[in-house]
Amino acid sequence: MHNKATELYEKYENLYDLLCSIIKKSEQRVIAEPQDDLFSDNVNFFVKSYMINICSYLEAYLQDIAFEYHKSINEKIKSLKIPHNFIYWRLSKDIKDKDLKFEEANYPANKKEISDNLSANPYRTIKLYRLLGIDLTTEAEFNENKDLVNTVIIKRNNIIHHNDSAMDVSFSDLITNIEIFKKYMSAVKNAVITSSSIT
Repeated sequence: MHNKATELYEKYENLYDLLCSIIKKSEQRVIAEPQDDLFSDNVNFFVKSYMINICSYLEAYLQDIAFEYHKSINEKIKSLKIPHNFIYWRLSKDIKDKDLKFEEANYPANKKEISDNLSANPYRTIKLYRLLGIDLTTEAEFNENKDLVNTVIIKRNNIIHHNDSAMDVSFSDLITNIEIFKKYMSAVKNAVITSSSIT
């Protein structure tokens, strides 16, 4: 899982670096002489679009790494060849004959199930990762950055659902947010790697 977690982090880090480069070029077009009218007349549109992308990348990363971790846990369970009925018996309060299966335990990863229970909101992220056996709050950089990430996510939600103008956000703010999001993603990666070495 170490390699997969690192690979996913690097994939999204590269996407953020590319987006950061685009944001810097956009800012240059606004302050250049003569100004690029497309950018200078539509700064808010571009800021909102970039903010939505920043949050979308984070959500996709969180879903991808959770999905891969879920798959790795299931592979370990399958390799142990534990009877499905044993786990069902030990975890169920009300055993139904129709749910008994004479086969090995297998809980394949379901990306929709993960995406339905996860968003970029740090508190929903904490909850879903706990179900996977990962305590994100043990990572200092996660705790240090979760409130700012949550603020950005709320702003993004207000843009999408309420057409918030985001006039208080600059191109420089977006670049700062990207750096914070990368630290936050790195903390998630570290928590996943730590948990995978325990299980």
